[in-house]
Amino acid sequence: MMRKYLKESLHWLHLALFKPITLESESRGLSKRQALRVYLKVLPAQLAIVLTLVSFVGILAEIAGYPFNWSVALAMSLGVGLVFGLVFGLVGGLGGGLVVGLVGDPTVEIMHFGIAYSISFLFAYLRPFHLVAYAFQVWRSRRRSDPFQLFRNSPVYWDEAMAMPLPFLTAWLVRLARLDLERGLAEITHVATLPYQRRAAQRAFISLLIQELERADSLEEMARGARLFGILPSEAEYVPTGLGDAGHYIVRIGDLARDYLTRMTPTGQMKVLEELRQALEDFRVVMTLVKPPVGPAFQALASRWLDIVTSEAAQCRKQIAFEPIPNPFVAGQPLKARDHDLFKGRKDIIVAIEENIINPGQRPALLLYGRRRIGKTSTLLSLPRLLSSQFVPVFIDCQDAKWRDGDGPFCYHLAASVYAALQQRDLAGTARRPQLEQFERYAFTRLGEYLDEIEDLSRRAYWQVLLTLDEYEKLEEGISARKITTEVLNQLRNIVQHRERIVVLFSGSHRFEEKKTVNWSDYLINVKTLELSFLAPEDARELITEPVPVLQYESGVVERILELTHCQPYLLQAVASDLVNYLNSQGRMLATADDLEIAVEKVLVTAQAYFFYTWTEDCSEAEREVLRIIATGETKRLTVAEHQAALQSLCHKEIIERRGDDYRLTLELFCRWILKNQMDHALPAGDLSVPDELVGATIS
Repeated sequence: MMRKYLKESLHWLHLALFKPITLESESRGLSKRQALRVYLKVLPAQLAIVLTLVSFVGILAEIAGYPFNWSVALAMSLGVGLVFGLVFGLVGGLGGGLVVGLVGDPTVEIMHFGIAYSISFLFAYLRPFHLVAYAFQVWRSRRRSDPFQLFRNSPVYWDEAMAMPLPFLTAWLVRLARLDLERGLAEITHVATLPYQRRAAQRAFISLLIQELERADSLEEMARGARLFGILPSEAEYVPTGLGDAGHYIVRIGDLARDYLTRMTPTGQMKVLEELRQALEDFRVVMTLVKPPVGPAFQALASRWLDIVTSEAAQCRKQIAFEPIPNPFVAGQPLKARDHDLFKGRKDIIVAIEENIINPGQRPALLLYGRRRIGKTSTLLSLPRLLSSQFVPVFIDCQDAKWRDGDGPFCYHLAASVYAALQQRDLAGTARRPQLEQFERYAFTRLGEYLDEIEDLSRRAYWQVLLTLDEYEKLEEGISARKITTEVLNQLRNIVQHRERIVVLFSGSHRFEEKKTVNWSDYLINVKTLELSFLAPEDARELITEPVPVLQYESGVVERILELTHCQPYLLQAVASDLVNYLNSQGRMLATADDLEIAVEKVLVTAQAYFFYTWTEDCSEAEREVLRIIATGETKRLTVAEHQAALQSLCHKEIIERRGDDYRLTLELFCRWILKNQMDHALPAGDLSVPDELVGATIS
């Protein structure tokens, strides 16, 4: 029983003196009563140790002929031990008792007790008695091929509370990691948990990190070196400025390097290498802004790694066996969020939208106007990503029949769409989810009440709703069919005029004045038109070159694609898509001028619906006659009296453009289609029936 008591008491005393971190961990689950019980249980053993040591020193003093005040020394030892508890009671009681006993004079005892206790406390705090054993282990480790056991048997592991900085500890840790990286990092991580030796661990980690990264001369070592950032101590007080930022880039680069190493196909490897090259370019640029020593060191590292990636890409191209080129192009369908890499340009439209809706007191309703397949829907779907977070775009596809089921369903779906957009951004807050039955009676009143609630919520949270009605012309069809009433338009006008926190943006391929069934301008007087036209050449070039890094173009081919399509987004993607498909059928990756001509012939068939509807719906018979004349190059036949109105209309629609005193079709592809389909086999006047192969086709 006594043996068990002594063993347990010595265990707690050992933890209190040398393992405070372990003590905290072991005692964390103890209640206050349990902790007090442990303290009282250990206290007799503590005091016995103090009395034994004081008695031993007192006997030695008497033998040596020095007087020793036994009563005061023992009383002082016991008093300090009882007051200060486990740690300082053992050290302070022993130190105070010895000094008082040896001084003898009670007055001097009182004066010098504080000094005595302070000296003993510093002795316990700094632990200089560990230095001899530590130095011996450091010396021995230099002669061992596997010094890890010596490190674990050193005072670094003995004493968690040693505050004295240990000489050569940083170098010792680096040497261990150089011998065995995994085990060395484990030792650095352990030392980083020690409150007074953490600085040495952090310095060792930084030194090792720089050495390891500088040695990396392959993608394998780049991936391996990046893993070191994963063990950077969380309380990195001594980490140089910028190392954390560098770490984010290094980890990303390491992930890409590992991704490259796991890819099985050359095509997949080339894609990763392109991402890796871009990440390194960004890394190098960012490091130019970081102060030494981190900035210059990592800038040079990024440049050297870029050379490695470039060399690896060259070798990959030499060894690559043909695999089908991945075809990312989306021809004919609006670009969704997942297709954001294919959405290019339109910055002028985004800026114009923000400029016109930023001031609640002066903003008009907006009309995003553009011809078919120019990218209106793709632009609207990209607004959540491109607009300021202050605005919450609500996409409404008026082609969906639900918007023409009746006035009540229209109001319900409008409220539900607003709620869904807010919920997706976690902005719904206290707003209630609309229910269809609430809009069966007094639908517009219910909608107004709901929008009041949304506006009140938006004022408190500083955001605004942007209603985007795509293909707004379909609402006119619903009114003509008497499925919905013009009260829908009155409600939209009310929102435009009186809702400060809700903006309305219409989108369609007709200006309001072009529509005849409904006088839109009468309902929406204050409307500003934003025209969506062709892409800028630089954006068009980026669209057809960046999504497929392994696809290569012969000199002049990219410029020829831009000429044929006039940078029209739909035709750009249609040509690029058919070109990729043709190259895959031929087992090649280099697109030549001949390949492009073959792809263009395919586009004249695959894009037949687009050309046909432009010809029939967008153009009158007089305009079609003008287009035939221009397509054949016989523009001298055009006269002001007979063709002026048609020419102005076609220019307005961007179907033709004026070059000096002459005219030409804006789209060379459309010109080719006319020559191929609307000359010798032109439809008789007035016969504009849809060919069988186009039945059911739609143009957006």
